[in-house]
Amino acid sequence: MSHTNARFSEWEYRNIALSVVTQCAMLVRDLAVEGKADRQLMQQCLRPVYLLDADSVSSLYPEPGNFDAGMKTLQESFDSSGLKQHADVVRYLLGMLVLQQQLRKNKDMMNTVAERISHLAATENQDENPEDLPEQAWHADCAALARLYQDTISRLNFRIHVAGNPEHLREQQVADQIRALLFAGIRSAVLWHQLGGRRWHLFFYKKRIRQCLTGVRRKMLH
Repeated sequence: MSHTNARFSEWEYRNIALSVVTQCAMLVRDLAVEGKADRQLMQQCLRPVYLLDADSVSSLYPEPGNFDAGMKTLQESFDSSGLKQHADVVRYLLGMLVLQQQLRKNKDMMNTVAERISHLAATENQDENPEDLPEQAWHADCAALARLYQDTISRLNFRIHVAGNPEHLREQQVADQIRALLFAGIRSAVLWHQLGGRRWHLFFYKKRIRQCLTGVRRKMLH
């Protein structure tokens, strides 16, 4: 989808943020099962992680169309057949929502994350086009976020168990990318919560969220 000047409400941005978490979960599944995932989609998911001082939600997600895959999957997961098809994605999504809750309650860890991210943001290649970013630099970015995930999030009580092909999961670069995406998903889950998102909404607001995302996707086409 191409960039538009569409404006979105806080309710719409809340569900865009949830779609970003969903897209991170999708890419984790792809990496775990296939050993690879769409690098451009991964880059778009990682980008908001480094923007700690963003002055608006729109600056975090300037082109919501980059998360159309996440929106579509989230919409599909609200019915029984889609839930079955996307079972692992939904499990990772819910896991990231649990972890963001635990992270927010741990002020020391939040401070550590903020400090480390500020340092990484100074050296990360976020202005590069994902297609142009050298392979080595891309892997270095993912490895740095993976280390941050291991030093912080992985020490929380809740753990996300990623299921997939053991051969792929043993590959260091795949493992780094998975941890980087989980970290990115938790970052967007924190924003989702700040915008008023709660886990119970996924069970009681299914129709409203699905309709909201239909409207967002329609806006992106104009």
